[in-house]
Amino acid sequence: MAAAKSAGSSGPKSRADVVGEVSAEVGLPATQVDQIIKSFEGSLKRQLATGGEIRMLGLGTFKVSERGARMGRNPKTGEPLKIAASKNVRFSAGKAFKDSIFGAPKGKAGAAAKGGSTKGATAKAAPAKSAAKAVPAKAAAPAKAAAPAKAAAPPKAAAAKGGAKGKK
Repeated sequence: MAAAKSAGSSGPKSRADVVGEVSAEVGLPATQVDQIIKSFEGSLKRQLATGGEIRMLGLGTFKVSERGARMGRNPKTGEPLKIAASKNVRFSAGKAFKDSIFGAPKGKAGAAAKGGSTKGATAKAAPAKSAAKAVPAKAAAPAKAAAPAKAAAPPKAAAAKGGAKGKK
């Protein structure tokens, strides 16, 4: 039955499921695996309680993050309220761990080697040319010519950046 649970991702696994799966994989009794996992958890707790962090190559980093006090609002009444400072444990997944779950990003490294940066420069230049053509058309209305040209310049740069990112 544990194999049926581990095969699908229909819900969260319990501690017993994890212990059973690891036990079957390494060939140790479940009681020993449970002791090892409890020991690992204790080690994490002791290190994080002192403000340290744990870096596990191939997995990620566990560390304590602190969040300062701030003002918030009660969603029902809209009344301002003070939210106290807090600490929390954060886990940042490492690249190898992410890649094993989601797969390596395709085309990122290969695109730059094949001239991907040149394509990005072309994409940035193209909107600027079409924008240059649009400005003289707006210049026909003298009252609106100066304002749209100033307002249009920053969005064009942002659109060109966003367009280049979306094409990768």
